[in-house]
Amino acid sequence: MDYVPHDNKEIAEMLAAIGVDSLSNLYQDIPKDLILDQLNLPNGISEPDLLKDLTKLSEKNKQYSTAFIGAGSYFHYIPSLVDFVISRSQFFTAYTPYQAEASQGFLQAIFEYQSAIARLTELDVTNASMYDGASALAEAAIMAAFLTRKKKILLIKGIHPEYVETVKTYCWGRNFEVEEINLDQLEEKVNSEIGGVCFQSPNFFGEIENANEIVTKVKNLNKKTLVIQCMTDPTCLGVLVSPGKTGVDIFVAEGQSFGLPPSFGGPGLGIFATHDKYTRKMPGRLIGLTKEINGDKEGFVLTLQAREQHIRREKATSNICSNQSLCMLSALVYLVSMGKTGLKQIAMQNIQKSYYLKTKLAEISGYQILSNKPTYNEFVVKCSNYQKLKELCKANNILPPLDLTRYYPEMKNCALICVTEQNSKKDIELFLQLAKEAAQAE
Repeated sequence: MDYVPHDNKEIAEMLAAIGVDSLSNLYQDIPKDLILDQLNLPNGISEPDLLKDLTKLSEKNKQYSTAFIGAGSYFHYIPSLVDFVISRSQFFTAYTPYQAEASQGFLQAIFEYQSAIARLTELDVTNASMYDGASALAEAAIMAAFLTRKKKILLIKGIHPEYVETVKTYCWGRNFEVEEINLDQLEEKVNSEIGGVCFQSPNFFGEIENANEIVTKVKNLNKKTLVIQCMTDPTCLGVLVSPGKTGVDIFVAEGQSFGLPPSFGGPGLGIFATHDKYTRKMPGRLIGLTKEINGDKEGFVLTLQAREQHIRREKATSNICSNQSLCMLSALVYLVSMGKTGLKQIAMQNIQKSYYLKTKLAEISGYQILSNKPTYNEFVVKCSNYQKLKELCKANNILPPLDLTRYYPEMKNCALICVTEQNSKKDIELFLQLAKEAAQAE
């Protein structure tokens, strides 16, 4: 079908219908420096020339031999089976399965994913349509406000700063109040007006919080307040107590670690799990298995759809409409490939290797470990000369740890170091050698 742009008459009619005088007034909220008069696109070129240009452009990408950065996007091993399965055309090109009778294969894949996440988290239900961990946490906060009919959400400090901003943005649009508090302020801040309390464990700094203690304290202060736990690297569930056993009401996580490469920061996968009694307010969609009314044939169906495209807007709990099924499928194949023992081995390697690096760094003059609690694959170190360490890492083809001043300007020369099963003993020893050189370079 040809694309025919609107003529001036049609544009004028549409503007009149919505009560706007001109296109410039329609776009008045867009900052002037972001509006382009013309795109200045180059002329078209042949396919061979285009491929050459794209190849040349791709060569600008830097491929590091190893990485010590995490902070929400992690370098984990991805079994070859993941790419093999998701590359099949029936999965790779699939769109949101609106017609259930014609999408049985994909609906089954979503159903199996839901089952896997429910078993992993030991919670009753999970969905398969959150953009990423940040949007999943924001949706959970809004869900808590809907369920409790309260308009205030508390965020315990230690949540990923980008997640915090996402929650604030979502809640701002609904006139919900968001406040960040310290963990020791719970008794002071939790009351009958609080809809939900959110915390991250392991937190942004890799520290493992006592989830049982947080849940118990909140429920003692107000049993109706919902407790939400978020997580950026759920591989830790291979060894840590599941959220279903700690008593949290809603659990969300970034599923990128389950079979998705960091790429350029995406795409991600928002994991969202909760209890049966909250199902009707859960955002996204839920796939179920059913039978014929008059027969025994089974089929997969879209059991619950709380999106505004499917129900009345005022009744909708979410407007997320992106098809996250390919990312979901990657996570499912990853979890099936790893199994219980595999995920546990991954988690143990993350703990052991990061603990080894943490211990050895503490022995080097000029480095101070700032993480006081037990940690999972990430920890904070104060360096005598972070910039030199960063330079040496890049010179040796290593992606350096995160400079925390990006999020916390007061944390000068502090780095968030991440170690996963992908970091070999050789990688870690080289990093320690570079750390010594950086400290001696002052």
